[in-house]
Amino acid sequence: MRGETLPGHAGREPRGVGGEWLAYAGRMLFVAAAYYVAGRLSLRYSLVEENITPVWPPSGIALVAFLVFGRRIWPGVAAAAFLVNQPITDTVWAAAATAGGNTLAPFVAASLLVWVGFRREIDRLRDAAAIVVLGALLSMALSATVGASTLVLSGAITANEFLGAWSVWWAGDAMGVLVVAPFLFALPLIVRDPPRTWAERAEALAAFVLLAVVSTLALSSELPLLFAILPFLGWTAWRFQQRGAAPAALLVSGLATWAAVTETGPFQIDGLLDRMLTLQAFNASVAFTSFVFAALVTERLRSRQELEAAAADLEERVHTRTLALSEANALLGQEISDRVEAEARLRASERQLADAQEVARIGSWEWDLASERVAWSDELYRIHGYEPQEFPMTFERATGLVLDEDRRRIRDNVELALQRHTREVPHIEYRIARSDGTVRVLVGTGRLDLAADGSPVRMVGTVQDITERREYEREHRIAQTLQRALLPRELPDLDGFRFAARYLPAEAGSYAGGDWYDVIPLVSGDVALVIGDVAGHGLEAASVMAQVRMAVRAYALEGIAPTSVVARAHALLRQLYGGRQMVTMLFLVIDRGTLLARVVNAGHPPPLVVDLGGSVSYATTQTSLPIGVDSIPGFSETEIELRAGSTLVLFTDGLIDRRDLSIDEGLERLKAVAWAQRDQGLDELCTRLVADLVPDDAPDDVALLCARVEPARMDRFHLRIPAVPAELASVRRSVARWLSVLELDANEVDDLVLACSEACANAIEHAYGPAGGPIEVELAIDGAVVDMTVRDFGRWRPSRSPDEGRGLAVIEAAMNDVSVTRREEGTEIRMRHSIQGRVRV
Repeated sequence: MRGETLPGHAGREPRGVGGEWLAYAGRMLFVAAAYYVAGRLSLRYSLVEENITPVWPPSGIALVAFLVFGRRIWPGVAAAAFLVNQPITDTVWAAAATAGGNTLAPFVAASLLVWVGFRREIDRLRDAAAIVVLGALLSMALSATVGASTLVLSGAITANEFLGAWSVWWAGDAMGVLVVAPFLFALPLIVRDPPRTWAERAEALAAFVLLAVVSTLALSSELPLLFAILPFLGWTAWRFQQRGAAPAALLVSGLATWAAVTETGPFQIDGLLDRMLTLQAFNASVAFTSFVFAALVTERLRSRQELEAAAADLEERVHTRTLALSEANALLGQEISDRVEAEARLRASERQLADAQEVARIGSWEWDLASERVAWSDELYRIHGYEPQEFPMTFERATGLVLDEDRRRIRDNVELALQRHTREVPHIEYRIARSDGTVRVLVGTGRLDLAADGSPVRMVGTVQDITERREYEREHRIAQTLQRALLPRELPDLDGFRFAARYLPAEAGSYAGGDWYDVIPLVSGDVALVIGDVAGHGLEAASVMAQVRMAVRAYALEGIAPTSVVARAHALLRQLYGGRQMVTMLFLVIDRGTLLARVVNAGHPPPLVVDLGGSVSYATTQTSLPIGVDSIPGFSETEIELRAGSTLVLFTDGLIDRRDLSIDEGLERLKAVAWAQRDQGLDELCTRLVADLVPDDAPDDVALLCARVEPARMDRFHLRIPAVPAELASVRRSVARWLSVLELDANEVDDLVLACSEACANAIEHAYGPAGGPIEVELAIDGAVVDMTVRDFGRWRPSRSPDEGRGLAVIEAAMNDVSVTRREEGTEIRMRHSIQGRVRV
């Protein structure tokens, strides 16, 4: 620890390692003792079990300790918190978890306050707002969440009691910060600057007595009299600033807490949660009113004192300057002073202009037509790759730096302006070749000044280097083209499903995003849906999107679990970019037989499920971190049960993210529009969602994928597949699913599925060559007969295998009637089978 200053010792003389550690240990013991005593006393008023009290001064004590002694004092706070909680907790781990939450909350509060530049005197409006919002209301939610969750996990309370316990815990911790911490901060002010006169002491005593009496009456009455307390709080804060505001807030909040515990006055409310929310709102109002008013008064007094001091200083300076000038020559001195000041302003203006030109990459020029003298600004020399004023400039030399194909246009532009005496010279974009071989893109503007007789006198203008802008625009076009090329050209046509999608690039700015979507028919017959968003924009984002999309498709086609697909994509992203790229992704696989969707959510908005029967809701998914950001991810799977007619809406955050709305409001608007359009087709649904939700100045790209489960037809089944052996499993699953609506003997179902599979296998083997082609499968119910047709569109090719003909024999054995028709445009196998069951109603 040599060379390190312990908290609270900045600027002191070094006392040696032993002395520093002894002082550190003493402060830690002091804080732990104060925390423990305050905690034991506070637990006498616990409202939930023996653990949760509506007032918890130790949180305020811990916050003050962290801000005064430094955050390294945390072991003392943690030890005291553990000792306080251990006797009232069933297990050691529960006590440790609770102590951790009690330590973490003030630690985070102190960190946030230090981050925003909080001053312990609370003499600024920002300090009052910071301790109320960051120190109390926000940070203390951490300890409440950890503590209440620990009570539920340890069995001390039930899950139904969680919200009430959380509210009491939050109210108690926030109460400790709102009133105890400011009071402790105010103690040095009270000691250092107490009321000096008897009148001030009497006024202070009267203010606190009246405040106590009015607060007691208002808090014990069933009438709504809480407003009567505020004038006395304002009086105390106005007259005594934080010296009075902090004790006053402590007094009123303490009385309010007692009223909430005893359920008297305005706190005669059924339900612990409502009572605690009322208490917390009142305490926050009291603290905020007191501290803000006191801070405003302090700032006003300080400003007045500074103004008075500045006025006095200014008066003294004016007097001294006047005497000095009077001793010399007042008029001559004033003239010299004015001239010097004007020259200084001129030099400052020139420096500011030069700095502005350098920042904006804009240079200025002037061409005196009579003398042919051309003057360039320093930045214009830099734009062309030279040192400022490196050589005299002429019109011919300036145009000689321009590329040949653009030089003629510049000359024509200038000559036309001189001939027509046009004041405004048209803008022109051109390229120059610098001495280092680089080519820059510039845009020039000019103005022609005319004499009284209308003849040209001079020409002035500016030149801006827009090379980066043009390169950026080119990159944006490439990225958009690449992104559109990598999105699916068309969505697959799968039996039982309909799909529609939209992709909109952001209109604002010159960025291209990494949003994408995909529909992947799997070998198993299931279907996978994926939508994702790569963080960032431009070519790199589009490139990352392409890699992740292709990887996800490849992994999905291997038939592995959804969590494994996402985990492999994460590993690939980590290997390629080492944690520098982040991608949110929603990946799900729908079982076409059971309509059960298995969902993996990697930091993405949840899918919206619209049921035709009358409900619309966001699916509850276990959300993990986005892929690519954590070296040890934990992806989990959630199941969603779909129904016939259900619509899944998958989207990126560009659909709901607007500058004028919160994310929650965007999600609610999406749900409302989807519900209103539930009876429309998918294309109409996508069109309406984009039209109603995406503004013209959308800040981000939008990707939208909608999938609808089509109700199964009872009388007809149709399936179109590519003629590859891998599709046979999908055919068998789809046919079996459709046959599930019939009450058939299991052997009959097996015969029908086998016959259809063999007919498809024959078409795959005999109909096409290496180029491949499609196969259509149709099933229909004709009374008590199942009519199956397998059709291809190729030219029948005999098999070279000696086992030829066995497939047709199997079909004839399984079916009652089989006919094969071969034509130039393809072969059709029609199979009919009488069934003993009936269609379910």
